[in-house]
Amino acid sequence: MFGVCCQTLDGANVVREARKTIKNARYEENGDEAKKVRERLDAAEKSLMDALSGEKKVVKRAELYYTAALVQCRLNDIENEKIYLKRAYDTVLYYNSIYNAYKYFEKCDSVELASDYKGRFKFRSSARKRLLEHRANLLNGGRFYLRKKNYTEAFRFLDLYLSSAEYPALKSDFLNQTDTMYSRVAYWIIATGYHIGAYEGVIRYAPMALRYFKNQQYVQEYLCRSHLALNDTAAWVKELKRGIVNFPDHTYFFTSLQEFLNRKGKYDDALLFADRMIQYDPKNALFWYAKALVYMRKDDYKNCIANCDVVLTLDSMNIEANYFKGLAYCNMAKASSDAMKKSELKSAAYRKYRTEMMTYYALAEEPLEQVRRLSPDKASRWAPLLYQVYLNQNKGAEFDEMERIIRDIKKPEK
Repeated sequence: MFGVCCQTLDGANVVREARKTIKNARYEENGDEAKKVRERLDAAEKSLMDALSGEKKVVKRAELYYTAALVQCRLNDIENEKIYLKRAYDTVLYYNSIYNAYKYFEKCDSVELASDYKGRFKFRSSARKRLLEHRANLLNGGRFYLRKKNYTEAFRFLDLYLSSAEYPALKSDFLNQTDTMYSRVAYWIIATGYHIGAYEGVIRYAPMALRYFKNQQYVQEYLCRSHLALNDTAAWVKELKRGIVNFPDHTYFFTSLQEFLNRKGKYDDALLFADRMIQYDPKNALFWYAKALVYMRKDDYKNCIANCDVVLTLDSMNIEANYFKGLAYCNMAKASSDAMKKSELKSAAYRKYRTEMMTYYALAEEPLEQVRRLSPDKASRWAPLLYQVYLNQNKGAEFDEMERIIRDIKKPEK
């Protein structure tokens, strides 16, 4: 058949035989005959691709790609005919034939464009016509795979839909494209691209997706996360800062930046951003808590407590603010205890530090007991602190209870 006889043909003859195959290919009701049609078209495409390796002439190479695109168009025509006749059709083949035709037409044009063919494009006009003809269904292919939750294929089609607008053959048709459909498609690409790990694609299309009026904060978040996934910390931090400015209510940007700055010991920067956000929304407990956490890391316990108190004024049930307030008092008590042990017994300094220690442990008790009430299953967090509080206040019954709880925590699971 076609694939056998064409092994000895040159490029021109391969094209001629392929065009005959395309012309004779039609929809067949009989399953066996339909299979033969598909096999002949597949063989024609293979022969065209095989002929490329030995073809040096620009116009002939372009024609081989162009004819391969026509093979795909014929496959699509046959599936279209099935749709028209209300027969079962191959949805995957229907959309893939459009995708493949696009790629072949683009290669055809690229060959001519890269050559010194004196600026003449033999195939561009007809290729452009077919590209435009199938463009809507290229997008429909992406939508089809989105509905199927096949995000890899959805990304492939949607990426081609947008990137092909930059084809030299189509560029004048989509110059300064401002259609909202483009920004919407870019948003779909962002979501699918991040899902499948196509982070470069997310970064490439984020500016376009941000022009879409919906879900801009999520586009910015996907952009940040993609930079982080690619280990581009500088770009990640830059986009986090941009996200804070443009989407201050979307907490991912602020919390991620705070975590980074604290981890790097950039406490002044962390406080600066927290203060900016407090100016934006002074009733948001998150921003005050962020300041408290920075001060805890700086061992500035008084300022930590002061900011925890603001958080608790806004949200008295806030577990973290209660915990860090109690922890700060315990740390202050420990510092006073250490200073007391270094002082002479019965000296004024000794009495001063002992009074401070007892006061701080007493102040730690209420917030830590609140933590216990709000998170009884997190005993490993609050029990050791309450143990110290009760021990140093000589609260025997409470101390014994904490001792039992800690002992139970340390028991190996059976």
